Amino acid sequence: MHNLKWSESEKKIARRVFEAALHQELGEIMAEFKEMAVRAKEPDDMWAVQNWLSRQRHDINTKYDFHYSQIIIVFGKLLRESRINEAQLAGLGEDKLSLIERIATL
Repeated sequence: MHNLKWSESEKKIARRVFEAALHQELGEIMAEFKEMAVRAKEPDDMWAVQNWLSRQRHDINTKYDFHYSQIIIVFGKLLRESRINEAQLAGLGEDKLSLIERIATL
């Protein structure tokens, strides 16, 4: 995957898909955080929210790596999780699409 060549239009598509998925997932985390904060009644609840947020941040930082050497793997995982769909990837080369689809089935 390190040898894949990315055209300028493919780079724009990849960035747009990546940012949309990240923004959506962060929105979901934000909504859950707000619900947890409202439900917090005791000091221990506050620390539980902090621990949950730390895990979420780690997961996001691990999952969303926008390096062209990694983005195929990222898109494969996001496709498997239904965070993106094949229509969003339209415009990427067949070489990239087939790799993404293969990773999504693992």
